[in-house]
Amino acid sequence: MDAKKQKQFAVLSMTGFIALWAVVTDAWNYSAILFSARIPELCKYLYGYLSRIVWMLPAFLLIRRFDKSLFWSRKQLFSKLKAEPVFMAFIGFTTIYAFISMGISHHSWHITGENLLFLTIKLLIVGIGEETVFRGWGYNLLKKAHSNLVSLLLSAFLFAALHWPAYFIKWFLYSQFNWLGIVTQSLSVWFCGLLFGAMLNRSGALWNAIAAHFYYDWMLEVFA
Repeated sequence: MDAKKQKQFAVLSMTGFIALWAVVTDAWNYSAILFSARIPELCKYLYGYLSRIVWMLPAFLLIRRFDKSLFWSRKQLFSKLKAEPVFMAFIGFTTIYAFISMGISHHSWHITGENLLFLTIKLLIVGIGEETVFRGWGYNLLKKAHSNLVSLLLSAFLFAALHWPAYFIKWFLYSQFNWLGIVTQSLSVWFCGLLFGAMLNRSGALWNAIAAHFYYDWMLEVFA
């Protein structure tokens, strides 16, 4: 596969993952339809686990199939987590940010009322899935065919775009569109995408980005 086709394939495949998520996301309230409504929280978690696992599986298959076309091989990609500076700084900043947000929002110690076990499993699956798709696959394939900067920017942009369907689905279902929400989330997710890409670039290990992604989501969900 030449560089031009490789770049096109990377962009089209990541766009395909966004389209797939727009179909399977629980923004359509599938959990209430498919599972008993007697325990709605558990239903949402179960559907969240299943939908994300189904969504991420093609990325693992693509990494396996096109291993030789990637910048980092499958073996390198899933090597052990490494304590490199960007990762450690991100963990420290996230910790401070989460507790400052908690203080501003709640004016006292606060912890989520959600089931912590269910929430932790969900966020771990989210971190593994999204990082495998956008860093382990998309950024990894782009970097082999393009400059690091362009690959970082493009994969982070598409990562931010993954979060758009829920806003448009809500607009379609309820005629409500949160302009401020989509702009602020897009900017924060895009910036995090750049940092997660930098972690992979510096360590060569996807686990750094997965761990950072999971920790960021968990801290904000639990405390902020």
